[in-house]
Amino acid sequence: MLKVAVGQAEGSDVQELVGRVVGRCLADVDGMAPNVALATLSGGLDPEAVFVALREALPGVPIVGGTSAGDLSSSLGFSEDSLTLTAFFSDRIRFGVGFGEAIAEDPRGAVEQALGRARADLNRDGSAGDETLALVFVDGLSGQAAAVVEHINELRAPGSWVFGGSLAYPWGGPRRVFEFGGERALSGGLAVLLLRGPLRVASRVSNAWRPVGPRERVHTVGDQVMTIGSRTALGFVRHYLGEHFSPSGEFPLAVFDGSSDRFYLRGLGDGAGAESEALTCMASIPDGVEVQLCEYVRDEVLADTTEQVDGVLAAFERGHLAVALVFSCAVRKMMLGTHIREVSELLGERLHVPFAGFYAYGEIAPLVPGGPAFFHNATMITLLLGEEGASAEVDAVAARGRRAAEGEVTGETCDRGALQRKLDRSVAYRARLEDTREQQMAMLRMINAEVEVARQRIAAQNEKLRELNEALARERNTSDALLLNILPRAVADELKRTGRVEPVFYGSVSVLFTDFEGFTRIAKSMTPEELLRELDRYFSAFDAIVERHGLEKLKTIGDAYMCAGGIPAPKEGHELAAVRAAWEMQAYMREMAAAREAEGKAPWRLRIGIHTGPLMAGVIGDQKFAYDIWGDTVNIASRLESTSEPGRINVSETTFAAVRGEFSGEHRGRIKAKNAGEIEMVFIVGPRSSGAA
Repeated sequence: MLKVAVGQAEGSDVQELVGRVVGRCLADVDGMAPNVALATLSGGLDPEAVFVALREALPGVPIVGGTSAGDLSSSLGFSEDSLTLTAFFSDRIRFGVGFGEAIAEDPRGAVEQALGRARADLNRDGSAGDETLALVFVDGLSGQAAAVVEHINELRAPGSWVFGGSLAYPWGGPRRVFEFGGERALSGGLAVLLLRGPLRVASRVSNAWRPVGPRERVHTVGDQVMTIGSRTALGFVRHYLGEHFSPSGEFPLAVFDGSSDRFYLRGLGDGAGAESEALTCMASIPDGVEVQLCEYVRDEVLADTTEQVDGVLAAFERGHLAVALVFSCAVRKMMLGTHIREVSELLGERLHVPFAGFYAYGEIAPLVPGGPAFFHNATMITLLLGEEGASAEVDAVAARGRRAAEGEVTGETCDRGALQRKLDRSVAYRARLEDTREQQMAMLRMINAEVEVARQRIAAQNEKLRELNEALARERNTSDALLLNILPRAVADELKRTGRVEPVFYGSVSVLFTDFEGFTRIAKSMTPEELLRELDRYFSAFDAIVERHGLEKLKTIGDAYMCAGGIPAPKEGHELAAVRAAWEMQAYMREMAAAREAEGKAPWRLRIGIHTGPLMAGVIGDQKFAYDIWGDTVNIASRLESTSEPGRINVSETTFAAVRGEFSGEHRGRIKAKNAGEIEMVFIVGPRSSGAA
């Protein structure tokens, strides 16, 4: 039977917070290990550190999810500074997790990558079959969430459900978004959780914004709204909201999909420039569809939320309801203001099962059961999950979720007086800000007419100054970004400061070389585009590994990859860092080889060589800069790589002496290397166990 446990807590210490949240989940199921866990994180904690702590606390359990603009759950309620964990347990339902990268550059490729990995994970035991449900978590800063949904609709299993959200960061918090994809925390990508098995699914979309005025046909170009009806887009909006109104998420467009009453929402933003009559939208609107302007009424939002929750419960019919998942919009959270906590209270009063959700920059859900998913704005999606054939009785986990939602103490220990003061201040401050905002809007309407004449007089001067400042900033950012792309930051700073970089002697540096076995043969069997795409995938993964272990990437030449530890800033332990990075590279290659073999493709095999010794490092060239290293250490590392074997790490005795406490090795003896004589070589066998001598 499908069981779901939810834990949510606030805190500033990563380890302590993760321990509390995981402990709360596992306590609800008597310590049973979950199949998969969904984690959302709002607030100022480091997402990567939280992800690492979660993986340590739940070894072997895939973690999927990411950052949000706020969380809500049956465990704690609403919070803009919390960690929420939803753990799934089932012996009949299978789970698969995958991630895709760089959706801004290639959204379809990222979707294919994520679904491919998730399906491989779903069928890792040799079973087969299509997924029943897909939960998708997309980077909300990429601008590609709607495109991702379009590609998922093309690639999803027939009849499967697709839900999710565009991951966010809290207002006022660090501008960073991370996705959790099983074994990776990444940024700029997407994570996918697939479920297959006897699932019972029901959902509802709560729009709540009230359409006003007539429906009009829209003319769009990409994400630009050019005209609405007979007016320009800006003219249409200002016709209803006033001459000086600036479009915002508070007044979205209802986009009708062809039926008489069914629609999804698109938030509007400013046009392409000061004189533009076009408007941008948060995601594209099909050209030629009907739209209608919407207004926000708080009481109607809460009433519609109640109606939608009751409706989805009725649609679920009889059976075992295990959990409710909620995907809601950050704009909706902002507009509800101090009433936002009423949403989690309402869910607790009606659902009586564990629930968890997060606030996003857009929501993903179908409008009809099993139909294609839509990318929504300003909505709230309620998704109910259960298992076919399971008892309709409320189990212990559900009962605990109900009691938590109804106000039972969940084990949080705190100074209740201090907590109450904090809550009172929060309510008072937010209420005052809302009142001030309404007063400011009224005042702005009064003074806009007075400032219009002055605005026109200085507009020309400001435009010239803006263009000049933007041009200077673009040039500066371009040159800085280019310099940091080819030189280490310390070297780039020295070059900008002095105009030159002095060569530096290093007494001990670990140099790592890689290349692919039979690359010439591989290259002949692939198109240039396929070859470059595959190389980019591997080298991008190596870049992440190298950065994670504090190494410095130097260059790639064809299929060869070169990096080093201990430069440009000398530091202890660079030998271990290099070997750890090499071990992780080979682990990644084994994973990719398995995936390619599962697809009937020939695997790529990697050779690695590492040597430690002295060398010189510096910048060559005065037009096209390049940071490089020279000396016998570099040559020997190259020879170690060429005399390695596919899938293995070949190190010199010098390097092995520094890492033998952590890694075991297979001594190869002295082997002749081209132009380097005989070298004492060792194959790295693997990390030593904690109890090994």
